[in-house]
Amino acid sequence: MNARIFVSYRSSDGTDKATALARDLGRVFGDSAVFLDKDDLAGGSAWAQEIGRAIGGRPVLLLLMTPGLAEARGADGRRRIEASDDPVRRELEAAFAAGAQVIPLLCDGLDAAPADLPPPFDRLAALTWRRLRAYDWRHDIDRLVADLRALGLGPAAPDRPLTGLAPDSTTPTSTPGTATAAATPRRRAVA
Repeated sequence: MNARIFVSYRSSDGTDKATALARDLGRVFGDSAVFLDKDDLAGGSAWAQEIGRAIGGRPVLLLLMTPGLAEARGADGRRRIEASDDPVRRELEAAFAAGAQVIPLLCDGLDAAPADLPPPFDRLAALTWRRLRAYDWRHDIDRLVADLRALGLGPAAPDRPLTGLAPDSTTPTSTPGTATAAATPRRRAVA
């Protein structure tokens, strides 16, 4: 897997946005350029090793900062991002250790970057954040694509029209004459 973009998210409230984001970025940069665990991990694979291998390739890590990512609590009452075995924390630690570019994305439900984040999340304060909002999805995706292109990522094939539904939306965002994401499921080759 030579993904150039890695989508990191908390599954409790980030799956819909992560899926829509990966599909839209896959249309621009090619599906094989985007790593999304639920699409790219083969059944029975050692997920921690596969994610480590994907991050070791130094892709741009897009961290979806959702309320669930910032405030989810474990059985002990501590925030999950404070636990050393938290998957999102481990992904971010691996990305920083590999020297990967990290772009934090502030999602719906958070009006500002959370304060008092534990390590390694505290390093996000020094980075430029982008927004990823359902009500302004097209604008936010276009801006993110421009950022990714400025980092040297290019399309694998000619750009295709972005289609489908924005997360939490009932209005299709497709252009006339194109199919929606529901009609054209994302197909990925899994190594």
